[in-house]
Amino acid sequence: MNNTGQMILGCVLAAALALNGCGADSSGSSGASEPAGSSSSLAEAQNSGQRTGLGILTDATAQGRTGKVHTVTAAVVLDREGRLEKVVLDELEVPVSAKDADTLTLPEDHRTKRQKGEEYPLAEVSSIGQGWTRQADAFGQYLTGKTAGEVRSLATDGEGKSTDPDLLTGCTIAVDRYRDAVLLACENAEPLEPSPSDAVAAGLQRMMQRMAKAE
Repeated sequence: MNNTGQMILGCVLAAALALNGCGADSSGSSGASEPAGSSSSLAEAQNSGQRTGLGILTDATAQGRTGKVHTVTAAVVLDREGRLEKVVLDELEVPVSAKDADTLTLPEDHRTKRQKGEEYPLAEVSSIGQGWTRQADAFGQYLTGKTAGEVRSLATDGEGKSTDPDLLTGCTIAVDRYRDAVLLACENAEPLEPSPSDAVAAGLQRMMQRMAKAE
């Protein structure tokens, strides 16, 4: 890689590191969000033994003067026994370009795949005719009731797709990164955190704020 390419990769990696850093804003553990809700609802959550956690995985690639920052986010609710009660997934792919090592340009559309909904072009090319949100939610539902150990043992093929025929009926996209994000969320799980949907939204919002500062 030439010097220009190395400088561009440095810009992209700096943005990726900024994204990863957002996970420690509130509690010191990657992906934790600020508590939300009334004191009574927090007490109920504490008494139930439930825990919630947020896992954020970010990687970056670059070629020439362009690159991409790719982030997967998973928010989970665990019951008293450590089994998954709720899983919410989201994914953000941000193409970046640079004039030099100090100037990083981001796209105007910062929406995640979940935010894009049917606008994200997957359903029409999917073998099961389902968009990203439905497939990601099918994977989340598939994980419900499992422990972190059972999630870790989920088998995938060379493309990162599940080898379980039951899951493939509702989810044919690669799930290896989602699995890893869920495992990280389980590791980060603590009591008295916000709902999974709130946690995902807060985490991704902080990411984009960090990226805007990195421009």
